Amino acid sequence: MKFHKILFLILGSYLFLNQIFKKSYADFNTNSIINMFCLENVKAEMLKAKLEYKKNLGEDICNCYIKNLKNNKSHEKSISDCKIESKKKFNL
Repeated sequence: MKFHKILFLILGSYLFLNQIFKKSYADFNTNSIINMFCLENVKAEMLKAKLEYKKNLGEDICNCYIKNLKNNKSHEKSISDCKIESKKKFNL
């Protein structure tokens, strides 16, 4: 009987933790892909506008974009808000 309780506890803990880590890994992986595309787009837009691209600027803009998406803002609204915010913040 004691063995069954321990086995049940171990199995339950495994299933619970497995679901947490799967979700965390999926979120991390999705954000990494979005971030990669975002950085490339920011870099391309800055070069197109003949502005000097700086890594910290790109990271700041993309962090803003991902944060807005997580807060259920649309793609277009996220881009618009982050452009406005970065223009103010970095005097562009």
